[in-house]
Amino acid sequence: MTTEKTKPVKVTVVGIGNSGVKVINRLAALKESVWLNLIAIDTDAEAIEKCIIHNKIVADMQWRNGIGCGGDVIKGQRSLGRERPRINEMLEDTTLLIVTGGLGGGTATGGAPIFASVAKSRKIPTIFIMTTPFTLEGHSKRRTAEDGVRELLPAVDVLLCLPNDLLFSSLPADFPVGDAFEKADIEVARSILGVSEIMRCKNLLAADLSDFIAIMNKRKSVCSIGVGTAASSDGLNRCHLALERMLESPLLGGTAQMKEADALFLVMTGGPDLNIGETKMAFEIAAKFIGEDSKVIVGTNTDPAYADFVQITAITVKFDKKESKDDLRRINEFGDQRSSPVRTTVNTIESTQVFEQGELPLQNISKGIFLNTTPVNHNGEDLDVPTYQRRMIKIDKGE
Repeated sequence: MTTEKTKPVKVTVVGIGNSGVKVINRLAALKESVWLNLIAIDTDAEAIEKCIIHNKIVADMQWRNGIGCGGDVIKGQRSLGRERPRINEMLEDTTLLIVTGGLGGGTATGGAPIFASVAKSRKIPTIFIMTTPFTLEGHSKRRTAEDGVRELLPAVDVLLCLPNDLLFSSLPADFPVGDAFEKADIEVARSILGVSEIMRCKNLLAADLSDFIAIMNKRKSVCSIGVGTAASSDGLNRCHLALERMLESPLLGGTAQMKEADALFLVMTGGPDLNIGETKMAFEIAAKFIGEDSKVIVGTNTDPAYADFVQITAITVKFDKKESKDDLRRINEFGDQRSSPVRTTVNTIESTQVFEQGELPLQNISKGIFLNTTPVNHNGEDLDVPTYQRRMIKIDKGE
């Protein structure tokens, strides 16, 4: 037991695919992330070359030759599957695994479950922070992302999906597109940093990872993340300013998300200069935006890397009243969740299928121009009646 308590915290953050590698780049540029173990992995050699960290891997180089998966999920799954021994080595001594990437493509959608599987075999807690495609990217890519979500949900401890549409909702229409994507990557990187700080909230107000996982595992849920930062140079009341920026964060989705949340994590991280007065004031103001029935877990931590700087992170959790994660696990065990309309209950394996009422074979018989003519009968059938009507064949009209 003593060994477990003194075991150093090692949070490994893995960026998978093109989107994940870009987020890792942004995260590496933040001085506050110096304590994180960052890893970038992609089947696209060009994307890996642009990554500024040292711990980076071109996956499945022998077969893919560094050309990427071209949006093919099966190729992504095979490529990352071949790297399973290396992934196992990379996660050595990891206390918490955070995985990020963009669902809907090939490498991240196919490869994320491989990391979930390896982490599960090593009994490492997992948090997956994945982005989902823009609406304009089409139904096919969105459907691929949804399939990826349903495959990950039963396999990970926490899955947070950040819609790309939401990332750009707060930007004006004339905002440069290049800057918009850069801002989106920074927002995701900041969110990862905020979530990872839960592991270190022990020296002041303790927000424990086990509490986080326990709440997220109750049932399927909808989450949002708000991150706000401020430096001492921004003004006298930096905590108040960081709180304002957190409430305006595009990934939070507005103050209504905090008001309606079933559970809320509020984490503040600052430098050694963080004092009790500004901390107390910030939390008191934040309490005005929190619903009366919400379960609130507060954490505060200090770190020299945050000198003259403060970061406030809010993670809201709203439970799906209809479907729990146990439902998804049962579907995963007893059927193909991606194609089956079966929905199982928590207490029984017995499932209830959604049946569609069939159409009775009743239709108006029309003889057209042969209506008033002498019937032509053969073997008891009126040949003036169209064949599909005589045989009661249903015609697909494309409706």
